[in-house]
Amino acid sequence: MSRCIQMRRRIETYFKHMQSIRFFLLITCISLALSVIWIQYAEIYRKVEKLPSDVKYILLWTRYDFAPFYYFGKGQKAFVDKKCPVINCYVTTDRNYFNGDVTKFDYIFFNGRNTEPLTKSDLPLSRSPRQKYVYFNMESAVNIPVCKDIYEDFFNLTATYRLDSDIPIPYIQVKNTEGEVIGPKPEMDWVVGGSIDENLAMRLKNKTKAVAWFVSNCRSRNNRREYVNNLQKALEGYKLSVDIYGKCGPLTCPRKQKNCSTILDRDYFFYLSFENSFSVDYVTEKLITAMQHDVVPIVFGGADYSRFLPPGSYLNARDTTPTELAATIVDLMKSYTKYSRFFGWKSYYSYRDPSSTDNICEVCKALNSVSMEKPKYYKQFRSWWLPNFGERCR
Repeated sequence: MSRCIQMRRRIETYFKHMQSIRFFLLITCISLALSVIWIQYAEIYRKVEKLPSDVKYILLWTRYDFAPFYYFGKGQKAFVDKKCPVINCYVTTDRNYFNGDVTKFDYIFFNGRNTEPLTKSDLPLSRSPRQKYVYFNMESAVNIPVCKDIYEDFFNLTATYRLDSDIPIPYIQVKNTEGEVIGPKPEMDWVVGGSIDENLAMRLKNKTKAVAWFVSNCRSRNNRREYVNNLQKALEGYKLSVDIYGKCGPLTCPRKQKNCSTILDRDYFFYLSFENSFSVDYVTEKLITAMQHDVVPIVFGGADYSRFLPPGSYLNARDTTPTELAATIVDLMKSYTKYSRFFGWKSYYSYRDPSSTDNICEVCKALNSVSMEKPKYYKQFRSWWLPNFGERCR
């Protein structure tokens, strides 16, 4: 009996010992994890004297709460969180970071959404020859022109949706089957043809509705609503319609809801990727909506769409009248063979919106490029941004 008691005590002691070891190992693992996190993040908000000498200091001069500025976060955190290949960019909105000396910043960012109300006295009072002023804008040049002459010979660099910007930050990203980013760019070498799988073929054959349009901005400078109204009238002659979802139509379906994606894939042949204005390279998430679903985009914008889309993957409303477009829609709805050819590109490419991820990494990477060190000024910036700015700014 005594041996049994001794054996039980030994077992109890053993398990207590094992629990202690487990507890110790657990604490050790937690401590190690916290240490890694600390090493990764502790220096993100460091004081200037503690940062490495190769850091690029960035001051956001205009408001932080407009895209793309709010994607940059503060310090280096955004670049670390997004696992950017280059993270030595330090972002702040604090003009007193260098004790009020803004000439010590390597780059000063200005968001075009907020520059027009500024006067000369609202801009930096002194400027270092080595620092660069960078113009950002994700809004159409027609909607957000630059009218004041104080911006002539003012900006050194541009970071906009335009593909000829010093740092292009488009709404659209095109990848090949290896996951490499291959566009958009001014000259695309598209692979054409391709086949579709049986599952996609089945979905395409089961579609029943003509056209969908998700829209919340009912006003535009390019009369897109007038075009849609005329297309609607033309389709009515075939007992078809443009189904308008959102603030500008009778139907509701918040785009963030999964059901909206489902109805595009399941029901609709076409989707209106209509921009709100005509500007060079201004192609927004409206196109992503179509390209990420089983629906053919009908585009309406000022871009050269060959930079963004493979040939034979879309219809361009500006190339035809609403009446002619309605007839084309009906013809394609009747012919699975013709319609299915619009999806051959899916064998080679995929589309995504890089606005909050890759674009941010590209900015930091570009700021570290040797080419950025070369002296450069946009002497006639207003006409670069919008050639007919004089007419628009009346």
